[in-house]
Amino acid sequence: MQTPARLAALAATLAFSACIPQLESENGGGTAPTGEAWVAPENTWSADADGPPDGLVGEGFGVGEVLPDVRLLDQHGDEVSIWQFYGDLLVLDISTMWCAPCQELGKHTAETVETYGPDGLTYVTVLQQDTLNNTPDEADLNVWADAFGIEAPILGDDADAAATAGAIQDNTFPALLLIDRQMRVMQRVDENDAALTAAIESAI
Repeated sequence: MQTPARLAALAATLAFSACIPQLESENGGGTAPTGEAWVAPENTWSADADGPPDGLVGEGFGVGEVLPDVRLLDQHGDEVSIWQFYGDLLVLDISTMWCAPCQELGKHTAETVETYGPDGLTYVTVLQQDTLNNTPDEADLNVWADAFGIEAPILGDDADAAATAGAIQDNTFPALLLIDRQMRVMQRVDENDAALTAAIESAI
């Protein structure tokens, strides 16, 4: 599907999409093996020069847990490691392209980055599915970036959303997590921009 058609499909979902996923899968794919030394991927995103500390172990997506080292491809086709943002306050927005509340969050992503980026905030979007419930490809990620003017990392999950399935609760999108500077989940945020802004303000 060409980009204009993808944009049209994205726009068409806004009015009537619910946010119940079509697939469920166990967490697993797209994460670095536990116990191995962390290796920085090559990409264009700024990152802590030292990376995460040796011995950091991913635990899960629950409040108080250390986030797994999710590694996925971004809108430029480069591998991104969530752990490369160790030292930043991190928003992890796990969305789908067909989900209307996800699209509403997307409209505010660039503004959030512009406002809080200077304070050390990084905003990472992970898209689990495209507008047809399929695994998103690089073109889909760029459609999302272009539609909402996002210049922050947008990652596409693996087949069956294997890397981030563990973050989804009650089969509802989006999942919005605020992660502290040591990669520990601080809180699950209500799926709207006002709640996210309040959470960021309290953590900055």
